[in-house]
Amino acid sequence: MHISATELNKRSGAILEAAIREPVIIERSGNPSVVMISYQHYLELEDAFWGTLAETLEKTAEWESPEESLNFLKQS
Repeated sequence: MHISATELNKRSGAILEAAIREPVIIERSGNPSVVMISYQHYLELEDAFWGTLAETLEKTAEWESPEESLNFLKQS
């Protein structure tokens, strides 16, 4: 669903209800500006993002040995 910011101002209640069911793209001056989604959808996207980031970092991270970690903590 695509709507203008003006339409959002006029029909905010109905648009909020629509955003629970599907993403609502809000346009300003004819250009997409903001996407309104349900809180549940947001939580799912956030979880997927952090999960993917953690997997990527786990594959690419350079791990310190326990001794190196201890030395670092002693210096702090």
